[in-house]
Amino acid sequence: MMTKEKIAEALEEIATLLELKDENPFKIRAYQNASRSIEAFGASFSDLQNQETLEKIPGIGKAIAAKISELATTGGLKFLNELRAEFPSAILELFSIPGLGAKKIKALHEKLKISSIADLQAACESGRVAELPGFGETTQTKICNAIANRAKHAGSFQFGEIAAEAEQLRSDLAAHEDALQVSVAGSFRRRKEIVRDLDFIVASKSPDTITEFFCAHPFVEGLIARGPTKTSVRLKSGIQCDLRVVTNAAYPFALNYFTGSKEHNIVMRNRALHRGWTLNEYRLGP
Repeated sequence: MMTKEKIAEALEEIATLLELKDENPFKIRAYQNASRSIEAFGASFSDLQNQETLEKIPGIGKAIAAKISELATTGGLKFLNELRAEFPSAILELFSIPGLGAKKIKALHEKLKISSIADLQAACESGRVAELPGFGETTQTKICNAIANRAKHAGSFQFGEIAAEAEQLRSDLAAHEDALQVSVAGSFRRRKEIVRDLDFIVASKSPDTITEFFCAHPFVEGLIARGPTKTSVRLKSGIQCDLRVVTNAAYPFALNYFTGSKEHNIVMRNRALHRGWTLNEYRLGP
């Protein structure tokens, strides 16, 4: 079933694939902005099928509105399928390796025919990555270590393994002078036995300052992705950690949204809709 979240993810994927194609930066940014606009969209899902309604949303032009409408109406998008066909399906996995952005991944793919993490590991072990311009021995070693760390943890951690680390990071963020409110969200907040990533919600009037502090924290091994409100890093323990910086007004709604399971959020959103209200990660209102 197509949802608002899936549409936002599809737009973000288009932006990523356009980066790999070295497309116009303004075009790439347009899809990134549209993805964020859809995430914040508070109307009903049927409005996502209406192109005229979509064109009224800030950050969404006529061309992108048509694509969103196609996604919402049919569950698929010809343009995205055509982009996907230009690259191996596993190439997007490379973005999970800290320090690898679109330019480096493009170089690895074009120069060394690397299209998966397995390909990248083999190229690192043979020393071919270090020979590429802009990489070198240091970058190759960091990539090797990141791959090893990723394999070691395989994306899951015991709650007790990361509890002290999560609490220390929360405490350090809370001590920052620009942090108004700070909480750990997600499965960690729900005290699940197995935790796949850490989610931090921070209310602040200075998101850039908070993000810089977060990225420079001693626990951080490398940057995965950075945006205006969400930043993802890999901690030295191996776990992925996501930071979302929001306004003080949006904080309780963001904390609720990013703590609840997908099923819980759907139930809550439907309850709000039945009462003529909208509930999302930004607000609750008519």
